[in-house]
Amino acid sequence: MKTFLHRYKFLQDVELSKVFAEEVKRSLRKPRGVVVPIPMHASKLMERTFPQVDRLLDAAEINYQHFLVKSDSTQGTKSKKERMAVENLFAWNGETVPKKILLVDDLYTTGTTLRQAARTLKNAGAEEIHAWTLIRG
Repeated sequence: MKTFLHRYKFLQDVELSKVFAEEVKRSLRKPRGVVVPIPMHASKLMERTFPQVDRLLDAAEINYQHFLVKSDSTQGTKSKKERMAVENLFAWNGETVPKKILLVDDLYTTGTTLRQAARTLKNAGAEEIHAWTLIRG
């Protein structure tokens, strides 16, 4: 699975989103809130050419909304200790946030990304936040 995710994210093999689509669709067929993908920073999007989490959800025909904007910080090159120490990975985009949210990401490593996204959304008015990831690293 990690090999497929590597091909998908770093070798720009967007067609692999279709390979994961059934698992995503099965897992998220009845989401506990509005689905909110973890966003990419604009520079990462240019580097990787497509937003991986959005394409996974598109391939699975899952509706989603964006409420977060990614900061400049990149988690992938940091140690576990460095990841845990990062502050403010996200900013709220100013849109009205639903009370119930399901955060979606492709990979769970330390949980820092999801915790910080959840904190940002809670501060913006969300009351209940759950998370789902395709892979646990």
